[in-house]
Amino acid sequence: MKTALLGAFRILSRYGWTATLIILGLFAVGFTWSSSDELYTNIRLFDKAAITVMSSYVEQVDETELIKAGIDGMVSRLDNFSRYLSGPDYLFLLQETDGEFEGIGVSLEFHHDTLIVESVLEGTPASYQGLKAGDRILAIDGSSTSAIEMPRVKMLLRGQKDTTVNLKVFRPVGGLLEFNVVRDVVKVNAISYSGMLNFHTGYVRLARFSEGCSKEMRGALTVLKQAGAQSLILDLRDNPGGLLAEAAKIASMFLPEKAGIVTTRGREGTAITTYDSHGDDVFQDGELVIIVNGQTASAAEILAGAIQDNDRGVIVGSPTFGKGLVQQILQFTEETALKLTTSKYYLPSGRCLQKPDWSTFELMDNRDSAKGDTIFTTLSGRPVFGSGGIMPDIYVDEPELSDYVDYLKTESCFFDFSLDYVQRHRIDNSFSLDDSTVSEFKEFVARRGSDFVSGERQSLLNLEEKLGSPNQKITGALNTIDSELSRKESWRFDSHQGEIRRELHETIIYQALGQEALYRYALLPDQAEISEAVRILSDGGLYDRILASN
Repeated sequence: MKTALLGAFRILSRYGWTATLIILGLFAVGFTWSSSDELYTNIRLFDKAAITVMSSYVEQVDETELIKAGIDGMVSRLDNFSRYLSGPDYLFLLQETDGEFEGIGVSLEFHHDTLIVESVLEGTPASYQGLKAGDRILAIDGSSTSAIEMPRVKMLLRGQKDTTVNLKVFRPVGGLLEFNVVRDVVKVNAISYSGMLNFHTGYVRLARFSEGCSKEMRGALTVLKQAGAQSLILDLRDNPGGLLAEAAKIASMFLPEKAGIVTTRGREGTAITTYDSHGDDVFQDGELVIIVNGQTASAAEILAGAIQDNDRGVIVGSPTFGKGLVQQILQFTEETALKLTTSKYYLPSGRCLQKPDWSTFELMDNRDSAKGDTIFTTLSGRPVFGSGGIMPDIYVDEPELSDYVDYLKTESCFFDFSLDYVQRHRIDNSFSLDDSTVSEFKEFVARRGSDFVSGERQSLLNLEEKLGSPNQKITGALNTIDSELSRKESWRFDSHQGEIRRELHETIIYQALGQEALYRYALLPDQAEISEAVRILSDGGLYDRILASN
């Protein structure tokens, strides 16, 4: 221990506080883990290696980057969720969990090498200044965006309130433009949409568990109850989780007082923290369906699992992600911290949320995956499986985009066509996609050209490459396959019209009318999971039978 501290002071005298604080932080964390001589020996080894490299390497070394690389290497031997955070990475994590940041309020994506505004949040500096979806951002404060990564983009756009950022923009209809946008606090709502689906059923889409999301949920539930909601659909699809305390507060809005929510357990299964319901009288009595999918993770799984284990509601959808690892943020300096897995989540039934192997999705891919796993029971005795994640009570397969439609989406075909379309047409709540619009989109795709290669075509190309110069008989067979593939490719667009219509309709509604209209007029009426949830809630007998089955 003494040697390690002396080593830290040698780094201080030579390189300053930054590297020293990081090493001392690591030492402090390590000290809580173990008191073995081996730990001290390894700390001395790290100390000696760092000092040797910094003092003797042939070229000048950035000591902060060197220490960071060492920490990254150490953490990389752990799980996928433990990370060393510094600079922008740490700042972005804090902003994500806070639910607000200081910036301009745009959602951005790179389409090929071009930075494009996908959407502008209402009531933000970007909306006041007139930035629009589809704008191409060419430069930020004089820095070109042509060879820049997204973390750097976020760092350039975000900054202190009342400071100004200069944007050079190309607008397809308008040409080159320049904006000086004054940064302000941007609030990112945790609830994407809430509203009534029919006279007695409310719907809430909860996107994340950020700071204050329980207050948002309380407000949304209050409004829905005033509108006549006697039952609720809570949509947690694609919710990556977030703050456990917020998830526990929301669970308390549905669960009776003292009902179990989750327990965190550390090494050797020792309980660290237990969360029980406070029994908040927000939505204690109404029927409840929660929708989940393969991207429902962490705190979102805790909420769904607590509801399921207490027989408080029905879970509909597909198996969830299975992230049951708890991370703590261990701050080293004002700009550095270690995000470290310190425990696991256990639901009231005793099952652990963590998949046995987080590096593969095989265990969670289908409804038969739980066979052979440990069986746990809910409060009423219903069987639930300990395979990691949440197995829905009612399975509804989530539709996946075909490779071709996914290609069109990745190539921004739907996005770019819709931007132009809404400029030329008046779109209102009654908009429906007719055949002429689909034909127009088909022509748009044809004009763009396509380098899409289907899986079948790629297999043929691989086979031809492997065979080299085959004999005449094999060549004839390959030509026959090629002709058949060409025939299928000629009507590829028409064979995927169902998917294409859905994607095109949703994109046009979103570009013309915004996110609320997208949910109300496009997403909610056309999704199998929501239709199934409504069916269950409309048949009280079915709802009761699902929760009583054992």
